Amino acid sequence: MKTDVLLINPSMDFSRFGSFARLLEPMPCIGLAYLAGVLEKEGYKVEVIDDFVIRKGKDFIINLIGEKKPKIVGISCLTPSAPTSFEVSKAIKEKFKDVKIVMGNIHAGIFAKEILKDGYADVIVHGEGEEVIKKIVPILIDGKNPDGIKGVSFIKDGEISESKDVLIVENLDSLPFPAWHLFPYTKYGLLPFADIKKPILTVLGSRGCPYKCAFCSLKYFGRRYRKRSVKNVVDEIEYLIDRFKIKQFGFVDPIFPLDREHAIEFSKEMIKRGVNKKVVWTTETRPDMMDFELARIMKEAGLRRIIFGLESGVEELLRNIKKEYNLERVREAVNACKKAGLETIGLFMIGLPGETPELTLKTLKFAIELDLDFAKFAITVPFPGSELYEKLTKEGKLNRRDWENFTTFNPDPDKIVYVPDGMTPQQLIKLQRYVSRKFYLRPRMILKQILKIKTISPYFIWQGILSFLGIREKS
Repeated sequence: MKTDVLLINPSMDFSRFGSFARLLEPMPCIGLAYLAGVLEKEGYKVEVIDDFVIRKGKDFIINLIGEKKPKIVGISCLTPSAPTSFEVSKAIKEKFKDVKIVMGNIHAGIFAKEILKDGYADVIVHGEGEEVIKKIVPILIDGKNPDGIKGVSFIKDGEISESKDVLIVENLDSLPFPAWHLFPYTKYGLLPFADIKKPILTVLGSRGCPYKCAFCSLKYFGRRYRKRSVKNVVDEIEYLIDRFKIKQFGFVDPIFPLDREHAIEFSKEMIKRGVNKKVVWTTETRPDMMDFELARIMKEAGLRRIIFGLESGVEELLRNIKKEYNLERVREAVNACKKAGLETIGLFMIGLPGETPELTLKTLKFAIELDLDFAKFAITVPFPGSELYEKLTKEGKLNRRDWENFTTFNPDPDKIVYVPDGMTPQQLIKLQRYVSRKFYLRPRMILKQILKIKTISPYFIWQGILSFLGIREKS
């Protein structure tokens, strides 16, 4: 049976990450998995290449297209992997003139006109793709243009036709479960400090975020909050346990919980069905969402590790990026979670607008004071789609298209995308390594990892130490 649609998650040039490349782990690409599930439900034959996992490159992809003969190729296009997406697309176009290429995700949607003009895609899907893909696939298979379909851009008679309206999924329960059977799901993780047990997959509990953090590009998908029913979410988790034997899942929502009552209802359902005895889970949320009672019931429901996007230990810097809580609220939330028995992770950003080396050291001091179990210190990147990107571009401080360098762990000072006034790229890289070493290479932290937590493998611990010392292992 010939393939109707081939979906591709492109790889990246891992050599650009230097010593940090050893810490990269493939994560479940749930967006493509949802699209695959929708297409299978519509009766189409679907294949998937997750080249971030297999890393076989465009020659392998071209050979597979020649073998499977898909009518449509869909490519997920995020900013750091955009150059690889374009390289793969160009190769497909040169070899298979009749294959239609559809691109989606944030980068493709924002730069739709450029991508179409450069000939890298026939159609760009804007926003959420599930409703759109059902409409355009039969049209493209018939060799027609998707005239009149909301949420797409394409070239018609030499001109770009663009629909400003997008199609969102109003009822998230109506979506089929992601088609993980098409993916190399046993190869996935979350982050080294978020992995507890494997296999691991991700779960979507809601879409949309009402907050306006200046660095976040997810506003591209809209801020209107929609949530799945608790029954539908827990049904999926039971399905993942039975079908894929998962031992851990992680919520991919921008914030879970965002709705306190939803989180309590979810936790009670997990406990009622006994699912909390079969799987552990992680989630990311805001400190102003958490208190002891909520943390306690989520812990009983199987939550093991909670992630907070803390960004900085300096309130002035938090205001610069429109974070609407103070440091005292952070302390209260972290302490409440620790009291409930949860392990805590803090995500911090180095090089925020207005930041100085002295302020970075204040963030380090705050992270240590919180007694977090894990922390990640990432260099600030103004991703396309974020308010920060738009502001810096307008001010003339950001005018570059080397998308492969839009990464939060970049070892080359010449390729750092953004540096706040008064700092240098060299300082940023040194500060990132310094604060990471100071946080982790403390006797208290080392003992905690060895005696208490014990879920990060010795391999990843060693690789992490080498990375933040800037040491490359000999091949």
